[in-house]
Amino acid sequence: PHRFISQRNAFCNTQDVNLTEKPSSQSSTFIDDNQTEHTSERAHDGDPSTCSQTEELLPSWWRIDLQGVYNVSCITIDNNNNNNNNNRSSSSDISGAQIYVGFSRQNNGTNNKVGNITGVTEGVPDAYKLSPALGRYVTVLLPMTKPLRLCEVNVTATQIICILLPLVRSS
Repeated sequence: PHRFISQRNAFCNTQDVNLTEKPSSQSSTFIDDNQTEHTSERAHDGDPSTCSQTEELLPSWWRIDLQGVYNVSCITIDNNNNNNNNNRSSSSDISGAQIYVGFSRQNNGTNNKVGNITGVTEGVPDAYKLSPALGRYVTVLLPMTKPLRLCEVNVTATQIICILLPLVRSS
């Protein structure tokens, strides 16, 4: 089991993985009154004023493919978005959501839970430090009939590079 600590009002203190070019997906896409699609990419576009959001489904989830194996040590979620006046459903409270880090999309990437989100601090990003977890995919799952809204997600991790060397046989 991984040790999971919510560090309210704090940022992770090491380098984030550049997520802007990484592929992501989510369970559904909310479309607001202005016909803006709140796609999964909006949660990692580098702009905390844009947010991804799902429809109210059970469960709602968001996932990013790190495109390599990483040792993930911290995840930061910023749900402070003041530009949500056009959203019929703009709840930024994702209390009860679960964070997973794993190697597979099987079971929607929910094979290795690393923590629970017990609350969100309005106005500042929440940093969730965890015992390092190896994986390629990071999934946030909200196991209730409620939209999942993420304005900016950052992942602090170190990429694991595996170099395979040929076996040398001695004669």
